[in-house]
Amino acid sequence: MPWLPELLPTAPIFDWTFELPADTMGGVAATSKYVVCGTRDLPDRSDIFFCLDAETGKEQWRFQYPAVPPSSAVTRDGKLDFGNTPRATPLIVGQRVITQGAFGDVHCLDLETGKVQWSWNLMRDFEGRLPDWGYSGSPLAVGETLIVQPGGSDCSLLALNIADGEPIWEAAGRGASYSSFVVGEFGGKKQVIGLDAESLGGWDLSCGDRLWELKPKRNGEFQVPTPVWLGDSLLLIGENNGARKHPFFPSGEIDATPIAENPRCIPDTHTPVVVGDFVVVMHDSLWVLRSDTLAKHQLLDHDDLSHYGSLITDGTSRVLALTDNGKLVLFELTGGKLQHRSTLALTTARAVQAYSHPAIVGDRFYAIVEGKLHAMTLQ
Repeated sequence: MPWLPELLPTAPIFDWTFELPADTMGGVAATSKYVVCGTRDLPDRSDIFFCLDAETGKEQWRFQYPAVPPSSAVTRDGKLDFGNTPRATPLIVGQRVITQGAFGDVHCLDLETGKVQWSWNLMRDFEGRLPDWGYSGSPLAVGETLIVQPGGSDCSLLALNIADGEPIWEAAGRGASYSSFVVGEFGGKKQVIGLDAESLGGWDLSCGDRLWELKPKRNGEFQVPTPVWLGDSLLLIGENNGARKHPFFPSGEIDATPIAENPRCIPDTHTPVVVGDFVVVMHDSLWVLRSDTLAKHQLLDHDDLSHYGSLITDGTSRVLALTDNGKLVLFELTGGKLQHRSTLALTTARAVQAYSHPAIVGDRFYAIVEGKLHAMTLQ
């Protein structure tokens, strides 16, 4: 779990700022040495991924390639809502970084040099189907295996060898969701668990066999929030079905009957976080649910919150929200209640849409606001 401060600075004092060619929706990936993020060029024809020195913000390399949808993809004259910028957060695995663009371009790059080690396009190479808002789920690394989601009928889920990019298995199924995948082991089988366009599923990591599926009571959800582990159970949340907690049978299949539910907690895009004995959800306000029963423990309204945002927690007492209006808001569990500690506005602009997920490494915080990647020490 990341470290979070007791209080935020009273004013934004950036260690460095790097101006991107355009704003972006993809998250920031960082180590103690490197920071990686993706964006678009000004004509909106190419993806550009930058690697910066974490200490100085100096550009180490950039990787740019034409990224346009094939003629078979359903778009508005080649455009996606909210622009064509990458949505997925780059994935740093050892000395490699995996990038994924909104049109399904997946590249494995050398982290130090940016040299391409291998690449695929999820639509052209695996007959994937472009989601309405573009490929958004971030790639998942499990050991030497990389999981991505083309969303094709013959290749819904795909496992690749990280070292050389060669396919390990392809699993038939449904279209891609906007969510990311997680991994767990049940019934003696390590499973890749996540959402497709219509259901939750578990796939055998070794061969790609689908082990089970769980369809929600009410369909039509955006399928954006990533499932979250609550002990040995799985928390699902969405705008049509609310929050529900599912255990697993000894066989490794999920129990379709939830052991806890909260139908009133209905975020459409935000992944919850677990802090202490509670689940914290952002949906205009902060919903604080009991992790055992999912009953509403607290509804925290605050003027600095907004409808969209990203949540980070230290897992024990603190929660940091980056709102879509460019504010950092810190909360802390005190006396069994989540209380506001401090707020830091990262920009003075009024019309801001900060959708990129931030990153924390040690006491260094990285966030993209208004097309600028900021690094700031949280002390």
